Order: sequence, then C-alpha cells, then structure tokens
Amino acid sequence: MEKDKPIDMKRMIGVSWFLAFAVVLMPFVSRAQEGSSFGAFVAMPVGSFKSTDIKDGGFAKTGWGLVFDSKSRAKYFPENLSLYVHTTYQWNEMDNEKISAAFTESLGYRTVVGESRYAPLLTTLGPSYRIPLTEKLQLVLNGTAGIMFNNTRAFGIRVYDNSGNEIIKEAVNFDNNVAFAYTAGLEFRFPLIKDIIGGALYIDYTGAKQNTTLTFDTVDPVKSFQKLQYLNWGFKVTVPKKETK
Repeated sequence: MEKDKPIDMKRMIGVSWFLAFAVVLMPFVSRAQEGSSFGAFVAMPVGSFKSTDIKDGGFAKTGWGLVFDSKSRAKYFPENLSLYVHTTYQWNEMDNEKISAAFTESLGYRTVVGESRYAPLLTTLGPSYRIPLTEKLQLVLNGTAGIMFNNTRAFGIRVYDNSGNEIIKEAVNFDNNVAFAYTAGLEFRFPLIKDIIGGALYIDYTGAKQNTTLTFDTVDPVKSFQKLQYLNWGFKVTVPKKETK
C-alpha cells in the first residue's frame, strides 16, 4: 500500500494567505459594483524571467492564462475613476531543453533536466481610469498591487559521465512563498451588444520578486530569489452592471 504523502504546511500557509487576501477584497467587489469582465491572454515572460542565463534566468516559455476583473465605484470617486480588482491564473512551461544545455555547459557533463512549469495565481487591486476616445471606444488605464502565489512544480536533474553512467540524481523542490506583486496596463473597450455586453483588447505588465528555497535530495537547501516578470495581452468580455430603477 502506498504511504500517505506528508502535508506541505508551507504551501498550505501560502494558499491560506492568498485566500485571506481574496476574502478581504470581497466587500470592494460586491459594493457599488460597476461591472465585471473575463477572458484569456497570452502570457509572455520578459526580462530575467525569460532569460536562459543559468545564474538568474527563469527559462520560462510563453504560455497562456485566464483573467477575471471587477470594477466598483464609490459616490466620492470622480466620474471616470473606479476601484479595479484584477485576478489572473497563468501557465508557463519551463524550457527544460535549454536549461539542460545550460547545466551541461556549466558542469561539463551531459545533464538532463525534467519538465517543470510556473503557474502563478495573482490577485491585486488599484485605480482604473477611463478616457473616452470616441462614442464607442474607450481607453482604460489600470494600476494595481497585491499578492502572487507562484506554484512552481518540482523537477529532477540527472548528470551522466562520459561513459553514460549516472553520477548525480537530484530532485529540486520549490518552497513557494506568497509574494508582493504589481501590475500596470491599458485596454481598449468597445460595445458588442449595446448596454448588454462589450469587448476589450488589453495588455499589462506584472512584476514580482519571490523568495524561494530550493531543496535537494543530498545537499543543503539553497535560498535565493527570483524575478517574475510578465507581459500579458489578450481579449476580455465585459459585462456592465444592470441599472435598477
């Protein structure tokens, strides 16, 4: 019979912090709600997160994601200003072929790195300002801050000597902590069905700096940090709040 796996308490704590932050946002979402939107996007890593430098590169590949947003207004807000709650989930594979080549070059022996992926879950809030461009087209500027839970999957490393014998076998596990994150972006909104449903083309930048502990099978844990930098663009369906008479 297979033994039960031990509970990852640090991961559970991270998820708990994320959920607690989301609960705190609920009153803002439910009160004076202006409308909501949902959609999908291309998740494109940039900067060191995309880099294939073994020292600080994330080796992240372009992936995809889902987004859900909500806007609320208070009576004292200027007419075009709203409180913006921004939530995303995305999936970026780690380029194991390039990271294997980087380790092979660094160690001088053939190295094979297993598959892994980044799957950050983000919730932020901040101001959103709407600028009418034409009767049907609006430019919306968004800026938010909040938290990111980066669920990075463990991967294996195997090193072989010149005779093809396995000389090192390690498993790299990430101790994913909740990190502070921020976003900045813009979107172009337009009606699809007047007063019922609309559309939006958007792009935003997300940045975070995550402290990470890498645990190995036979050596001491390694503490480091990683920059998470994304440029995401896609399409959202927008649903305005129905006015009650």
